[in-house]
Amino acid sequence: MINKCKICGAESHKLFETLVLGKHNISYYQCENCEFIETEKPFWLEEAYGSAISKLDIGLIYRNTELSGFVESLLLQNSFDADKKFIDYGGGYGMFVRMMRDKGFDFFRQDMYCENLFAEFFDIEDLENDNQNFEILTAFEVFEHLLDPMDEIKKMLKFSNTIIFSTELIPVNKKLTSTDDWWYFVPEGGQHIAFYSLKSLAVIAKNFNLELFSNGSSLHILTKKKLDKNPFDKEVGNIKKSTNIFQKFLTKETETKKIIEKRESFLSKDFEYVKSIVKKNIE
Repeated sequence: MINKCKICGAESHKLFETLVLGKHNISYYQCENCEFIETEKPFWLEEAYGSAISKLDIGLIYRNTELSGFVESLLLQNSFDADKKFIDYGGGYGMFVRMMRDKGFDFFRQDMYCENLFAEFFDIEDLENDNQNFEILTAFEVFEHLLDPMDEIKKMLKFSNTIIFSTELIPVNKKLTSTDDWWYFVPEGGQHIAFYSLKSLAVIAKNFNLELFSNGSSLHILTKKKLDKNPFDKEVGNIKKSTNIFQKFLTKETETKKIIEKRESFLSKDFEYVKSIVKKNIE
């Protein structure tokens, strides 16, 4: 059976079948042009998202901690305005937003499917409609969940012309004959349905007239900005290329360089703001 690739429109051929959620025999297809891999139409998603955050996502806290450090360094050392607003798309429990606000960056959260536990009152719904333009949109561990990637990216770009995102790239020079050949398929969870190569990300960038930067494994940037430096050079943010998002998502240099600028945290200001809302609700 031949499908049409959701990224470039070329023919996609069946790679293999596997059991998803331990019971659904599902086909995976790979594009012969851009190498994008997708499952057949995922009829099982409602079942897979019985819990918005997969029980298998044991790297959530570590990942958010490391990513908040990388984004902080990027905002302070590159061509972005650190004083503007930012949005975390598919922001889950709001942990990353809370971490970034604690660091002094005006982040807000967007997620239609997950309860906001850590950044309540700092959701996109808390902003006026005419105040929803953002310097950067982050989307960490989101792209592999997208049913229609091109349509979803188009939605993201309405918020910002820069997207910083994480998703593991398909292994190079490795024949994939089953989900056992690559840990990122995670058929047990049933939520990962789209998988990208560097080539497929380049097609996305070209389609939306964006620049693409990547660390070659798991962390990527799509932007219309002309950046002063490649964000993944070793000198920028003390970041080295990593191989596995859970083993060592971002490895810092042994000798930590000083942060260029120490920003005032939003923590105290946010506390007073949230306290005023809670007080108003109980009066």
